[in-house]
Formats: sequence, structure tokens, C-alpha cells
Amino acid sequence: MKNLLKVLLIAIVVVLAIVNVRSILSPIEFEAVRAQRDSAVIARLIDIKNAEVEYKGQYGEYTNNFDTLVYFLKNYKLPVVKKAYELNDMQLESVANIKRKKEKKKDDAEVSLTIDEADKIILEMMAKAKENGDWKELDQISALNSHEGDIRTKFYRDTMWVSLVDSLYHNPNYPVDSLKYIPYGNGEIFTLLADSIPTKSGGQQHLFEARADFDQYLKGINEQEYNNYILGIKKNVTQVRREYVLDEKGEPKYDENNEEIVKLIPCRRVGNVKEPNNNAGNWE
Repeated sequence: MKNLLKVLLIAIVVVLAIVNVRSILSPIEFEAVRAQRDSAVIARLIDIKNAEVEYKGQYGEYTNNFDTLVYFLKNYKLPVVKKAYELNDMQLESVANIKRKKEKKKDDAEVSLTIDEADKIILEMMAKAKENGDWKELDQISALNSHEGDIRTKFYRDTMWVSLVDSLYHNPNYPVDSLKYIPYGNGEIFTLLADSIPTKSGGQQHLFEARADFDQYLKGINEQEYNNYILGIKKNVTQVRREYVLDEKGEPKYDENNEEIVKLIPCRRVGNVKEPNNNAGNWE
């Protein structure tokens, strides 16, 4: 009998130890998996944001259609200029004088000159010099930068066209077709929105938003730990979205104080179609 009691006591101690260890490890394990999934979702949202920014740069507005965005990524190419020979400050000033003369401005008049403009002027001068054989002016400019060598043979500019996918993601095999899918979301798709709001000047400010709700990629790890985590997140208003509760007719429901009932839904979001935020992520 005594031996049986000892065995039972030992078994109880072991069970309690296991329960105690699990109570300690469970939050740690949940946090490790949560952080991994969260990191993957944030990375994908940043990729979507970068694609949207390029799309707006080309078309003047954002898109709310993933098929349109993916087609753009697959087919658009960016110009990349290969350069040899950098103009120094003295050479740029000399080129600015040439531009000043072309525009018939006074010697002390201010003139704006970008690097690209200066390159274009040098290329035009080189083309002209090759035709008439007069390299005097170019040789004078070349002498102002002996470090780079002779402009005649060293100056080179050539435009190449590279895939937008390569440029944005630095990976020719980037899975563009998977851009819309939420990592660990079992096939669920990011919500993608685009809209515009009027500005004080009478124009329109274009906005976009991409998001994934936490329950789309965090559920299933550990229900109790997930619920604890969500309770904490709901206290952080920057990481939730507000969704009005509707009745069977699709009308907003009201509480006893005649205020619309709103659900707070934790999510990861980049951009915001309701208020400008410079396309920031709500994790920043």
C-alpha cells in the first residue's frame, strides 16, 4: 500500500512538473511562432507597398486590383544608366557656363544644372566634336579632372532596361504571383484598397491600403495564448481597424447609448485609405 502511494505521489509530482513547465513554455513557444509569422506578413506588406509606389509613379494613382499590380510588375521595365566618368565640381561649373551662354544669360546669372543635364550636354558636345573634329572646348573641360582621365575615351553613358521585379526585390525568381497571398494564411488574400481624398488646394491625394487581420495568419498556434495576445493588442489602437457591426438589413447596429457598435479587429496594415500616413505600416 505504501509503495502504491509513493508511486501515485511521484506520478502527481511529475504531472504537476509537466503542467508547470508547459505553462512556462507555452507563451514562449507562441511568441516565437507569432514573431516568425508576423515578420513574414510585414515583409510581404512592404513588398506590396513598394509595388504600389512604383505603380503610382507610372500611372499617377494606386490600384486596388492584385491582378493589375502583378501584371505591372511582370511587364514594366525601369531605365538604368550605366556610367563611366564622373564630372567634378569644376567641370559642372564649366558646363553650367555653357548652358548659361546657350540661354543667353549674363555671366553672373544663376543657372540650374542637374547631373543628368550636364551629362547630356557633354554627350551632345562629344557628338558634335566627332563630326567637326574640334575637341578644344571638351579638352579644356577634361583638363579640370585629371583623375578621371580623358573625356574623349573615358566618358560613357548608356541606358539599360531592367525588370521592375529585379529592381524592387533584387531577385529575378521573386514569386510575383504569390504577392497577394497572406503568409501562413492558408490561401487567404490581403485586402487591397485604393482611393483618393480632396486636398485643401482643390486637388486629389491618392491613397492605398493593404492589410491582413491577425486571425488570418495567427490562429491555430495556441488558442489560449492567441486570445491573450489579442486582448493586449486591442489596447493599441494603431494596430486595429474599426468595423461597424451591421444588422440583417445591412444597417449599422446601435447600443443602448444610441452609438454605433464597432468591432476592433487587430491587423497588420500598410498605408491607409481613410487618412494620409505617408504609406507607413502600423508596426512602425
